[in-house]
Amino acid sequence: MRVHPLSFFLGLGAAALVPLFSRVVRPLAVEAAAAGMGLFEEGRRILAEQMETLEDVAAEARARRAEIVAAAQNGHVDLTAEESAEDSPDESATAPRPRRRATAGDRRRVP
Repeated sequence: MRVHPLSFFLGLGAAALVPLFSRVVRPLAVEAAAAGMGLFEEGRRILAEQMETLEDVAAEARARRAEIVAAAQNGHVDLTAEESAEDSPDESATAPRPRRRATAGDRRRVP
């Protein structure tokens, strides 16, 4: 088998250039991976903020809907809500209500 001089020198040149390319390409690949990780984390942060905002809007909508339902019932007591509160013991339901404090204008002054 005969070795062609041109092929031999191309092989030597490729062997010399591969480590050079890896020294140049590796830092670029590391920087690209770091930038990708940063973008991914930023995307997760933005998504978490948007989910929190959506949950806040949903909670406000539920509260508003409860107000509308209560106003539509003209102050009537919802028996299903009371029954479910009695079935599930809740600490706030069994705890005594705190006493209201009078404001400064309502207090009686003793002369």
